[in-house]
Amino acid sequence: MPGVTMEDRPLAARRTAKPRPLPTFDPVPSAQFGLEILDRSKSRRALIGRVAMWYWLDDEADHEYTKDVDFAVPQVSIPSILEVLHQTDAEVSQLTIGGVNARISKQGVRTDFIDRSSEEWGNLQPLYLDAIRAAEAQDDQFERIPVAPPEHLVAMKLAAGTEKDERDAIRLIAKVKDLDVEATRDLVRKFLGPGLLGRLEECLRRAGHPRARRAYSLGS
Repeated sequence: MPGVTMEDRPLAARRTAKPRPLPTFDPVPSAQFGLEILDRSKSRRALIGRVAMWYWLDDEADHEYTKDVDFAVPQVSIPSILEVLHQTDAEVSQLTIGGVNARISKQGVRTDFIDRSSEEWGNLQPLYLDAIRAAEAQDDQFERIPVAPPEHLVAMKLAAGTEKDERDAIRLIAKVKDLDVEATRDLVRKFLGPGLLGRLEECLRRAGHPRARRAYSLGS
C-alpha cells in the first residue's frame, strides 16, 4: 500500500515455540548433597569452580551462571565417594578430566567431585591437593565447606585453558582486591610450569592489575 512503511506493518513473532524459562541454579542443595557424601566417605575437600568464585566476588553482578557445584577431592578418595554415591538415588558418571559427577534431577542436585587426574587433559592432582590443604588452613567457608583460595582458583582457570575460564581468571584478578599476585605466580610456576606464566601476566595486564609486568617485545 502506498504510504505504508515497515514501521507500520505488524511483524510476525520470530519465535513460535513456547518460551522456556530462563536458567536458574540454586547451589545449596548440590553443596549440601556433596557435603553429605564427603562426610560419609571421610574425604577431604575444597569448594572450587564458579560457586567458589561467588564467595570471593562481592558484587553479585559478577556472579556468572553455573549449572553445578564443584569440589576438589583427592584421587585416593574417589573409590569411597563412589561407594557412598551408589547408596543414593544419584545418577553417577565419570568426568573426562578426572573424578565423578552426581545428579538427582528431581532435587536439583548437580555435583562434581573432581580430582583432575586425567592423563589426556593433564594431571593437576598436585595443584588440587594444594588447594584442599590451603582451604583447610583458612576460615573461609560456604555451607560449612572450605573454599579454595582465589590464587588457586586463578591457577585452575588458567590450567583449564578455555576462553570462558580465562575470563573467569581475569575477573578474579580484577575484583578480588587482596589477591596475592606473587603467590599466584608461585602456584602457576610450581604446578603448571613456566609456560603458563606468560598467560598469567597477560591476564594481569588485561585486568589492569598494578602488579602486572610489561609485555615483552623485541628491543625492550
